[in-house]
Amino acid sequence: METNILMGGMEELGVIKGKVIELNECVEQKKTLEAGETQLEKKISNKEKEISDEIVKVTRQRKTQVEATFDEQINSVNERLKKEESKKSKTKKVAVTQRIDLETTDLRNVDNELNFDGKSIFKQEKIPFLYNNRLFFALYFPRGFGDFIIILLVLALVFFAIPFGVYYLWFAHMNILFLALFYVAVITVFGGIYLIIGKTKCKHKESLDKVREMRRKIKNTKRQKRIVMRQIKRDKDESGYGLEEFDSNIESLQRSVSEFLEQKKKALSDFENTTSKDIKDQITARYDDELNGLKEEYRTVSEQNKENQDRLNKISLNISSEYEGYLGKDIQSLEKIAQMEEFLTTGRAKTLSEAIVLLSKK
Repeated sequence: METNILMGGMEELGVIKGKVIELNECVEQKKTLEAGETQLEKKISNKEKEISDEIVKVTRQRKTQVEATFDEQINSVNERLKKEESKKSKTKKVAVTQRIDLETTDLRNVDNELNFDGKSIFKQEKIPFLYNNRLFFALYFPRGFGDFIIILLVLALVFFAIPFGVYYLWFAHMNILFLALFYVAVITVFGGIYLIIGKTKCKHKESLDKVREMRRKIKNTKRQKRIVMRQIKRDKDESGYGLEEFDSNIESLQRSVSEFLEQKKKALSDFENTTSKDIKDQITARYDDELNGLKEEYRTVSEQNKENQDRLNKISLNISSEYEGYLGKDIQSLEKIAQMEEFLTTGRAKTLSEAIVLLSKK
């Protein structure tokens, strides 16, 4: 074998050249097929992602539409429910006010009579109406903790707030002696006013005592009215207010809301379990031909690549086992083979062995 190859000429070199050309064609085809495989893999991946994204998008849109339909109905009923509850609240408020007016009529009549009698006493005794107030009776006819607090506030105002306020606002840059003078002035002025008004107390003490007692009774009736009002407002029994129709409507609307919520829950459950799968099947079916075509094309190219690779391996092993051991790696270069053809054609070499020797000298 060795002698036949090395002693061969153009005919043997032509056989080798044909196998090298076939090998190179397989190498180029391998590159093309592998690039095609990669491109088809990317197309399939992109198409599958496109299908998946569309399924997610359409499913979300359809689910949102289902929810929106039920939410619209629920919101509509809730609005009617709020209006009905508002009407009931207003009606009850009016009824409660009327009940309070009715149940406090006697107390209000007592108040009005006492107020009238008190004003009559002031008018008959010619007492200035300026004195018919809480401050006057607290200062000159104190009774109870409330009057004591009023007295303390007046003392704090007269003996602290006014003198200190006037001094620090307008005379702070002056000697502290002015503060003492203010105190003396305040005590003199307010003390004098207190004594002057006190003469009215002494002059009409009996009448003012009566008015004071009337004011005490008015205070008691007001307290009783507040008690009645609190009791009525805290009363949970609405049977006397004529609210039955409102209660019936509210109960009906609440029942409608509950029913819509249950229907929405069931619709969403059915959507997740059935509709979403149908949507997926519909979209997938629409792309089946295109996706299957890409996959079939990929299988074809992959099979071609595998066959080409088997052919490449076979040719490469054949060249390696039959020629490389005798002729070296240069035998796989078409450029080197062309040079060897030139040596043989021009007569510079008679055999492949001589051509290889000449080739090595270059």
